[in-house]
Amino acid sequence: MAQLLFSEQADEMLTALESDATRRELVGRLHQELDQLEADPGASACRRRRYSNIGVWGIPVHSQGEEWLILWEPDERDAVVVYAITSAP
Repeated sequence: MAQLLFSEQADEMLTALESDATRRELVGRLHQELDQLEADPGASACRRRRYSNIGVWGIPVHSQGEEWLILWEPDERDAVVVYAITSAP
């Protein structure tokens, strides 16, 4: 099991989404993916997309007709750094 560390941007975005009652479905799906990432960052489900130009993995999250991304990368301390939670372009 890996420790999840959040960048300031990722933490602020997750907090904002959690406080928005219209985003409950999205927040639930984000938490499901974050739980899976914490449990096994090496799983293929956590490594569906690689963004080589910025050096991170991306987990797509679909909710209410939108796509969001959890952008992350493992670090050297058996931890995972979640750099961003953002709507997909």
